[in-house]
Amino acid sequence: MDDDLDWITGDKSPVTPARALAASERNAGYLADSPLDVVVQIELEGGWRDCSTEETRAICQHLAKGETMFQIHARGQNYTVDFSRPDEGGVQVNVSTGKMRKLRILDKGEDEPVAEEDVPGSADAPLDPPAGAATSPEVSLQRSYGPQSKRGGASMHPYKVLEGNEHAKKCFAQFDANEARLCGEWAVFYHSYSFAALIYEVHAAVGSVLFRFRSQYATLPRILVHEFKETPDAATLMKRFNDEFASNKRDHHPDFRRVGLSVMCSLASTGPEACVAMVFIAGYSCKDLSFRGVLENLLESCYVPKAKVRKLADEIIAMSEKHGLDVSQFGGKACHSGKPGHLMQLFIKRHLVDKLVYAAKPYGPVDDERMPISKWLDNNNSTQIGQARVLAHPKYFMQANCVRMFVASADPTFHRNRQEFQNELIQKLSLILGEPSLRERAATGIYGGTLPSWWTAEDQRKHA
Repeated sequence: MDDDLDWITGDKSPVTPARALAASERNAGYLADSPLDVVVQIELEGGWRDCSTEETRAICQHLAKGETMFQIHARGQNYTVDFSRPDEGGVQVNVSTGKMRKLRILDKGEDEPVAEEDVPGSADAPLDPPAGAATSPEVSLQRSYGPQSKRGGASMHPYKVLEGNEHAKKCFAQFDANEARLCGEWAVFYHSYSFAALIYEVHAAVGSVLFRFRSQYATLPRILVHEFKETPDAATLMKRFNDEFASNKRDHHPDFRRVGLSVMCSLASTGPEACVAMVFIAGYSCKDLSFRGVLENLLESCYVPKAKVRKLADEIIAMSEKHGLDVSQFGGKACHSGKPGHLMQLFIKRHLVDKLVYAAKPYGPVDDERMPISKWLDNNNSTQIGQARVLAHPKYFMQANCVRMFVASADPTFHRNRQEFQNELIQKLSLILGEPSLRERAATGIYGGTLPSWWTAEDQRKHA
């Protein structure tokens, strides 16, 4: 649960290509002949074009050493390359002619976001693959086991707390249907949250505007890619827990929470320490704290111009109140139902589970008896008892062929209004981030100093 919000960074310093490429896990390849994991592009009259491998490697070698202005020799000419102005991106200047051209850096080989029609959004979607499509024995086996939350003879008695709440019963029925539809290729996890909802919603809207994230289906728990530089996978998160956090706040440490989510492995979970259904119905105590400043810091971290941050925060809070989202911790009104809880259903492709997830005991220690967690989840075992921690890396969470999410809100009004709320929030952010140069600067900074290979400066919602 992320409702302390102390994991949200106040660091608003620009994330430049030099800062990104100086990361220790990346720069070794730039100093050798190994394949490059980025592409440097130059803007010519006909649009953006890839630089040669030699030019790309030369530029990356300098940036990986932290150099932001340097010279390279290419095609018989000397060029000054300047990445020292984070607000303007990179430029290349011909030393002889003074001709200046823009440069940018893209991550190489990333898949484009999945087409919207390929992202299931209703319980009516078919369980079986399209006619003629081959199904692997592994997928067939997982389908034969059935939905993860019902495996191993799991009891559905936790659902009894839903009695008398028709809205909650419908939400859980939809989650059940999603599990039945996706259990062949996906493992599922459940993340509960309450007043972190506004932060997640803003993340989702920014992701929609800049990166084609399909915010109509779910919120986005994390968006700042550069915060995952030191913790790129679950194995590193486990090591950091043992080395840094085990004796220092455990999974409540802000650095852990900045990248990790606490999750349960069954919709019918009984523990330890958390029952998904009960938390959804009853919620949990919200501290009497104000997070208005947290919202403003987030907006500035997402490259909203500082002069517009305060007014935009006011408008977002008012918009939230209009649609029924509880923003009492942000200086706004509570929801009318008094039920501020939300539940995220989080599907992760089975081949990525061990990369992004580890089995955990309460407060985050590794549960060695259930490791590797993929093996535990791939069997016909009950998952009612057992927590996990998920590395919420935006590079995976914003790709629907890696991670798929659905959300439900305990408050019926906001649950019903959420898509309209997202549409209005996206429209509001698009007006601010719509200028192409700002859009590219924001996307570069949020994505960690580089851009996805499929990214363009035009309105990304056109591709969604």
